[in-house]
Order: sequence, then C-alpha cells, then structure tokens
Amino acid sequence: MASSSAAEPGTRLSDRARRSSLGLRFMVLLMHVLFVGAVFILDPTLDWRIHEEPWYIGVYGVLVLLALVQYFYTAGSSPGYVVDVMRTGSTMHATFVNTAALSKQSNSRNGNINSPTSRAQLQKLSTMTPTSSWAQIVMDLYPPGTSSRDWTCGYCRIVQPPRTRHCHDCDKCVLQFDHHCIWLGTCIGKKNHCRFWWYIFEETILSVWTVALYIESLRLDVDKAWWKDFVGVILLAVLIFILIFLLLLLGFHSYIALTNQTTYEVARRKRIFYLRGVPERVHPFSKGICRNIYDFCCSSQKGYILEALPPTEELEARAARYTCQDVICCRCC
Repeated sequence: MASSSAAEPGTRLSDRARRSSLGLRFMVLLMHVLFVGAVFILDPTLDWRIHEEPWYIGVYGVLVLLALVQYFYTAGSSPGYVVDVMRTGSTMHATFVNTAALSKQSNSRNGNINSPTSRAQLQKLSTMTPTSSWAQIVMDLYPPGTSSRDWTCGYCRIVQPPRTRHCHDCDKCVLQFDHHCIWLGTCIGKKNHCRFWWYIFEETILSVWTVALYIESLRLDVDKAWWKDFVGVILLAVLIFILIFLLLLLGFHSYIALTNQTTYEVARRKRIFYLRGVPERVHPFSKGICRNIYDFCCSSQKGYILEALPPTEELEARAARYTCQDVICCRCC
C-alpha cells in the first residue's frame, strides 16, 4: 500500500507534465495555422498566385511543413540524460578529451596552445560499468584536487561530468545543459542543441517570408473590408515582435555554438564552480571555430562526448592577447 501510494504523486506529476506538453504543442500548431491561414484570407491576390505562380506558394508551404516537422522532431528528442549514458553500459562508447595531454603535445610540436587536435588523440572509454566505473571516468575529467561534493547532484545523487546540470522540470541531470525550453516541453542539451538551432533557423526564415506577405497584402490597392486591414496590422505587429525575438535567439545560439558554450554557462558563469577561476574572455571548452561547428552540427561520432576541464596553465595561455602570428595562423579557428 505504501509503495503504491508513494508512486501515485510521481504518476500524477508525469501525467500533468504530459498534458502540459501536449497543450503547448497544440498552441504552437494553432499559431502557425493562425498566422499562415490569415495571409490567404487577407490577401485576395494569393488565389491568382496559386494558379499563376504555384512554385512560390509551394515553396512557402514546404517551409511551413518543415518548420512544424522540425518542431515536433526537436520536442520529441532526448537532450542527453546522464542516466541514459550510465544505463547504456557496455554497448556505449563514451569519449572524452584529455585536454592536459593534448596541450603538452601541441606545445612541444609548435608552441601553439590552440593547435588543432586529431581524432587519434581522443581517448576512448568503452565497457562502462555502473557506479564505480562511471565515478572514475568523471573524476578524470576534473582537475586534481576538485572536491566530489561539487560534481555530485544534490537531487538524484548522480556523479555529474563537467557542463552537466539537474533540470527540475525533467527531474534528470542533462549533459551539456543549455536550458529547458517551455515551448518545446523538453530540455536543450548535448544531443538536441543542433536540432534546436535548425528549428530556430527555419522559424526565422518562415517569419521573414510571412511578414513580407503581410506587408504586401496591406499595400494592395484593391477594395476590401476595413476589418481585414485592421486584423492584418495587429497580426503583423505581433509577427514582427516574434521575428525580432527569433533573430536575437538565432544570433545568440549561433554565437554559443561557434564558441562551444551553453546558455547556462553564459548566464551563470560566476556561479559555476569549474568556471570561477577561468579568465573572463576565455571559453574553456572551445576547440576553435571550425572544430566547434563540426562537433555541434556535423559530427558523425557515435555515442556521447564527455569533455574534460582544461588545466589552469592552458586557460592562462588562452587568455594571452592575439599577436600578428596568431591572426595569420588562424588561432581562433
């Protein structure tokens, strides 16, 4: 009896979260239908365009469909939960970058702290057994002398790799936690950040195109009911506000993708224990723009990549000002 009664609150919370997620997805779908459908009601010339220029409306319709598909695809994706990594066990290959060793090799080779690293230099850890093995893996990702209290979750008691945070909405620890998106009803993390970026990108393009259609319909010199212009102006104002927000969001997430950061790390930099001693302008997990983009969007590596925290010496070297030689050698890339 006690166990069943204890399970009831968790079940209720799960059902409530599921209903809330379904409600949000229905609202997003309804907003697309409202803004896109209103264009065809307010603009009497679109009927002519459908017959004379079917490609124009066809491409627009495909873009609407792509944005919705990307939304549901991202909303249904896993951000990369720590418990999933631990449960995968021997079937999963976890990879981490031994930054200290790579830095020494780079320095001895050409004196450049930011020289590109090859895949052969990555240490691969397979056969990950539960607790003890996982704790040892995580311990190797932190600098020596780091207290285990700092990287043990206070809620689910899981040993957290660097860049991991417990999400109270999902009630799980998320690898490379970025934020919990209320519109998607899921966390954005290691495994779905790229999908989230593509969703923002597609929504931004769709909003720009829809704004252009609204402006074009309002400028038409044809007889139409006064309420159509009134409704069109209101919807256009709301759509422009949404577009501005999307442009800012797209620009910000493009920036953190290029520098290998997360929203949580940017917002809480001074409060995250492993970032407190890092110089202000240094991005500790950045591997250069090209490698950051590859890891963010185009990486074909299987499994999860657990990034080690760079040693203090490397971070101090990165804080040095750029020289002419650094610019010529494309140090930032």
